[in-house]
Formats: sequence, structure tokens, C-alpha cells
Amino acid sequence: MLRKFAVLALLGLATAGWASAAHRDPDVSVKIMTQNLDDGTDLTYVIGALTGQIPIPVESAIDLTFAELQASNFEGRATLLAAQIAEKRPEIVGLQEASLWRFGPTPDTATTVVFDPVALLLSALNKAGVPYDVVAVNVLTDLALPGDQIGGALRLTDRNAVLVRSDLRPPEFHLSDVHARTYAAVFPFVGLSVPAGFISAEVHMGNRHFRFVTTHLQTQIPGIPETTDVQVAQAAELIHELRNSTIPVVICGDFNADALHGGFVDDSPAVDLFPAAGYTEAWPATHGSEDPGLTWPLFLEDQFPGGGLPPPFFAPADPFERIDLFFSKGMDAVSSERVLAPASGETPPFGSDHAGVIAVFHP
Repeated sequence: MLRKFAVLALLGLATAGWASAAHRDPDVSVKIMTQNLDDGTDLTYVIGALTGQIPIPVESAIDLTFAELQASNFEGRATLLAAQIAEKRPEIVGLQEASLWRFGPTPDTATTVVFDPVALLLSALNKAGVPYDVVAVNVLTDLALPGDQIGGALRLTDRNAVLVRSDLRPPEFHLSDVHARTYAAVFPFVGLSVPAGFISAEVHMGNRHFRFVTTHLQTQIPGIPETTDVQVAQAAELIHELRNSTIPVVICGDFNADALHGGFVDDSPAVDLFPAAGYTEAWPATHGSEDPGLTWPLFLEDQFPGGGLPPPFFAPADPFERIDLFFSKGMDAVSSERVLAPASGETPPFGSDHAGVIAVFHP
């Protein structure tokens, strides 16, 4: 069930220093970025094969998915994203689709890392001279299936992660009470349970602090309304989890729910639960209605090969949804911006199919 934060004297006392402009130091700010790294595939072949919507064996779907991953240019995309992060230097970065891809002779022995976007991003950030540390990882779906022509099994381990800039040190800046959670609401799919989750931490900046949360809600699948129901339940669960916070809260991530309600695939009531619970979305609060702040998709994946379309299976696209979002309660964003990582002759044409979003808050 949904509940607004209780109006308690304790909450008023705890947040007064944040909410009152008279107590704010305009030189103290925190810059937070949310970025979906892009798995390199939307798993259309695998989902289609498992459900019978695409008339191919699952093993063939794994082969096609592996070809997508090979064409995805993880290293090149990590370099593009690292350049943008190094330029903006956010204190905290929340990552979604930070998946680990492994390979082995059988599903049980698929332990050899073939693609690790987080490790590639950290390496690129080090090379850019702005290193970051991983402070939390949320391990979610872990699934391995055999291929036909690839000589073994491909294993996906879905993850969220939080990075913090390495030069930040206590007492000026540090995190405590860091934990990763899996939502109780999971999507049952062809005998599997597909989880989603969030990472939460208390951020300390001198004598001020707030609760930071990054999440990746359940993806909506056209024709399967249960995915929307699960997503709404996860959003309600997150709001309920934070209901007793006595410090300000900032939530960011890939909500898979269009804040604009444009009527496309991600049109979901889940995104409305946060304003109803007293949260403010950063983008319209800092841009008004003039700029819709579209974040997805920058390119499309999982196109069927053939018809003159060789790998990589992608095509440029114009974004039509705002699903990468910031919500806050107890302090407001003073600015926000989209972060695009366009390539120079690289493929795919951006660092991710999602634009990153940065919001700045004055504690």
C-alpha cells in the first residue's frame, strides 16, 4: 500500500537545515548521475524463442544474442561514457544494466568473463584521469543457456551498481548504511523468476546527509500486462521502504515508465506513485514544460538479421520517452541535464541507448 511520509516533528527538525535557504551554503552541492549502460541486447530473440513468438530454437536465439553482444562494442561505448563522466565529475553515479556476461562449456560452468561493462567503464575512467570506486552492486537475474554454434553456454548476470569518485574522502564526503535489495514483486516468466532491485546508501557531506537510492524497475513487455503490475508493485514497495526516512531522499534510475505518458511501450502508472507520495521530479522542476527531456531510445536493438541488414543489429532512433528520472523529497534539484555520449565513427552511435541524466542538489 502507498503511504506518504509521516509528518513528524522529528522529520521537520532533521530536514530544516536542508529545506531552509537561510541555512544552505550555496557553495556546497552534490552532483548525481544516473546512467543505463545498455546490456548490448534487449533479449528479443531469447524471449521470442522461449515464448514461441519467434519460431527458432532457444539455442539459435543464444547464437544470435551472442552475435549482438560481439557487435555491441562494449569497450568503445565504455570509453565514450567515461569521457562524459570525467568531464562532468559527478560525486555519485548510479548504473543500471551493468550486466556481467560469461561463457563456458555448459550452463553450470559458464564462468569465463567475456563482457564486463562496469570493469571496462572503471578502466576507461582511470585512463581519463578521473577514477571511481564501486561501492555497491545489486545482483539480480542470473541465467545461463546453451547455444548451438557458439560452442557453449552464455550466462547473463543482471546488476545495478553505484560508483563514487575516488578522490572523495571522509569527513567531507562518505557513504554509510549501504545495502542492495531485491524487490518482493518479481515477474514470473516461463518458469523463471525475473527480479529487479535497488541500492540505498546514506550520503554524508560534512554535517549534512541524505538518503540516495538508485533503481531499475521491471521492464514492460507489450502484450504482457503482468509486467506493468509488477513494476507498479515495485514502485510502491520502494516508496513504502522509504516511508520512515527522517532525512531527505533522492531516488534516481531507469524507471521503465514514461514520465510524459506519451502512449508508447513504457506508459505506466508506476511513475505517478512518486509525486503522489510527495516526491518532486527533478527534470520538470528545473526545465518547466518547454524541454521534455527525452532519454530513450538513442538506438534500437534486436532487429532481425537479413534483408541486407548485417550485424550489428541496431539503428539510430529519436528518443520518445523520459524514463531515466530523478525524484527527491526534502531537498530540491537546482539543475539537471541530459548527458549524451555520441561517437566519432564508433558503432553503436552512442555510449548507450539511454541518455544519462545529471541532477545537482544543494544540501
